Amino acid sequence: MKKIAQMLIVLALITGLAACSSSGSSSKGSSKGEDGDIELTFWLWPGMGMDSYIQQYEKDHPNIKIKVQETEYSDHHQNLLTVLAAGSGAPDIAAVESGYIERFKENNQHFYNLLDYGAADIKSDYLDWRWKEASTNDEKVVFGIPTDVGPMAMAYRMDIFEEAGLPTSPDEVSAQMGTWEQYMEAGKKLKAATGKNMFNHVTDLYAAVREQGEKQYFDENGELIIEDSELIKRAWDLSIQGIEIHNNTQRGTTEWSASLAAGDFATVFLPPWMLQNIKNDAPDTAGLWNIALMPGGSGNWGGSLLTLPKQGKHAEEAYKFITWVMSPEIQLEIFKEKGNFPSTPAIYDTDEVQNLKDEFFNRDDLGAIFSEAAKAVKYVYRGPMTGPINTIMGDALISVSDGQATEEEAWKKAMEEVKRQVGR
Repeated sequence: MKKIAQMLIVLALITGLAACSSSGSSSKGSSKGEDGDIELTFWLWPGMGMDSYIQQYEKDHPNIKIKVQETEYSDHHQNLLTVLAAGSGAPDIAAVESGYIERFKENNQHFYNLLDYGAADIKSDYLDWRWKEASTNDEKVVFGIPTDVGPMAMAYRMDIFEEAGLPTSPDEVSAQMGTWEQYMEAGKKLKAATGKNMFNHVTDLYAAVREQGEKQYFDENGELIIEDSELIKRAWDLSIQGIEIHNNTQRGTTEWSASLAAGDFATVFLPPWMLQNIKNDAPDTAGLWNIALMPGGSGNWGGSLLTLPKQGKHAEEAYKFITWVMSPEIQLEIFKEKGNFPSTPAIYDTDEVQNLKDEFFNRDDLGAIFSEAAKAVKYVYRGPMTGPINTIMGDALISVSDGQATEEEAWKKAMEEVKRQVGR
């Protein structure tokens, strides 16, 4: 696939500036400290749960010092793009979130190939779809070591379901709402009986359905297939149908939090890390929720890779650290401490995962249901432009739900904008 034109322009401009700068300028790469220790710089964003394990690694390896730089999510990735283009300033280790993986993977010449350090030996430790995500299409380059994953399930309000005459036990909910068509019918019944909506916004429904298939916007050759993608057409059509039972409140807004707390909608599509959002935004609803499998299968929301930029000076030491901190044993410890769901399926059968309890959601086997969801996720080739296209499609759905455009007008405009963006 051709490189993104904008990125090439930035690369050329910044590289030119870097060449003109003083050769004695400081670098954020790893270096020897004053006492001769090896210093590894590590860029990540808050909430990745590695602090105590970094300290443990330093204690167990007295010659290794790990200097952490935490930056907010969006700034972190932009900073990494900038220093890679500049040719200097990148860390020894950089986290890359799933939404940015393909963009960086297109420029994998800036990163060490982890196969050269023995990554093939640990491939079986990780979910197949996550390892494939970490690799180039021909699997000749492993770009990073997987961190946690975000398998999707469905949280639902038992009291609202009961009021609507719907089942309330997770097994019965999964059986009666195993398909999206069944979910839609249940949503109509719920709204007729209670006046409440089934879910918050069609953009969330679109994302949930989109992540359940293998062919989204591009094929693995990088060719745009959005207009021929059965998955995308299905996600779009279901979302249009869902307008009549959505609450028209987008996730992450104050309106979403208020509606969640008020019980204005009955279900939430979510990965395990988002359970805390419900607890934070609707604390008075404790004991009213339960968790079931999501209609139509599972999808993934979140997760990242730990990569080694070639500007780093101690790749071998950095590789040893990232494979240790993302090993099944340490991922299990991070899960127990922080709740980040592991990408290493060998530990899914442990008591700590299987018997994860949360009285807020009335379940003593949260880990079991998310383990099942994680194993059901399918690999998707997303392409570097997937993020912008998601935004275009979301905006189009919003224009329909807000009455600003018909379904046909919104789809046509979205396709035109997608082609314009991809063709730049």
